[in-house]
Amino acid sequence: MIDLRSDTVTRPTEAMLQAMMSAKVGDDVFNEDPTIRELENTTAEIFGKEAGLFCPSGTMTNQIAIALHTRPGDEVICHKSSHIYLYEGGGMMANSGVSPNLLEGERGQLKASQIRAAIRPDDPHFPNSTLI
Repeated sequence: MIDLRSDTVTRPTEAMLQAMMSAKVGDDVFNEDPTIRELENTTAEIFGKEAGLFCPSGTMTNQIAIALHTRPGDEVICHKSSHIYLYEGGGMMANSGVSPNLLEGERGQLKASQIRAAIRPDDPHFPNSTLI
């Protein structure tokens, strides 16, 4: 059986361990890690962007994206069982200061009409609906 629940339950092969042990490394904070630089540059090239950014987890990537698209006090419209709401330790609230506007939806899917209805009017009494 192949366990695909999470990348944290897999184990590297001997060849993977050997590749890690022999990899050229440097301090990424100082942009000195050649492997990370190559990964970021290749990704940027593939997507036609100026630069790429390596994030070690999907949770970190989600939190960065939420922070980039919102301001403290805004709200994020999402399904009540969405990963960013249930499984990221309250990250959107703690890291970005935004609140979730939770919607019901069949099998995790939201309809455009639901989203339209959930977007708040431009009123200082309500948070801005800035991310779906």
